[in-house]
Amino acid sequence: MIAFLDIGSTLIDGPASGPGKRIAMELGLGDEAVSAMNEILFQTDARESEELAARVAQRFGAGAGRASDVVRQIWEAQFDESYVLPGAKEAIESLRAAGIGRVYVSNIWRPFHARFEAEFPLEAGAQPCFLSFRTRRMKPSAELLGAICSEIDVAPNDVVMVGDTWAADIEPAIRSGMGTIWILHRPDKEKADLIRVLNGTSAAPDVTLGGIGDLTADTVHRAYGLHMRRVRD
Repeated sequence: MIAFLDIGSTLIDGPASGPGKRIAMELGLGDEAVSAMNEILFQTDARESEELAARVAQRFGAGAGRASDVVRQIWEAQFDESYVLPGAKEAIESLRAAGIGRVYVSNIWRPFHARFEAEFPLEAGAQPCFLSFRTRRMKPSAELLGAICSEIDVAPNDVVMVGDTWAADIEPAIRSGMGTIWILHRPDKEKADLIRVLNGTSAAPDVTLGGIGDLTADTVHRAYGLHMRRVRD
């Protein structure tokens, strides 16, 4: 049994609005540009902000100078704005001490990943990490999760997905045949999906927790046991 873990808003959090939305708003592009902006930020392995700014300017027809200023400002602020969620380090240590393997699967851009590297250096350096800015593939995608399982040679049934977002983490994991732990860190954001789960119109995760601080090795084993019981039934 192995755990797949999300990073953003599961282990590490930041401002209420993500970088894609903030850049789109600063450039006056509106909400309709956020999805395309996220694709640029999260699927470009940029070493510096200027590379992203050039892509943003080209994609949205924004002025090169203004795009450069806005992207650089948010890029440089991201590390200081981000922070480890309470109990996250203890949760990872509990899994490590119990011998539960960890694989990180995250929609993320390089400045936010820098905080993960700083706070979880052993995890970032020694555990498999499938990061969207490197893989150029984003969740939600059951196919992506299946490809990762194939690459690391593990059966989906033997995976427990841990994430905070129903649409990006939990639903595709269920479709992939994985066990699931929903970290309901932001219930207001997840309200619509939570209602569907409670009303039985969406599949329920194996375990739901109020925050990453509630995650322990025992919790992962419990989720895996519930998942395997469902598979057998």
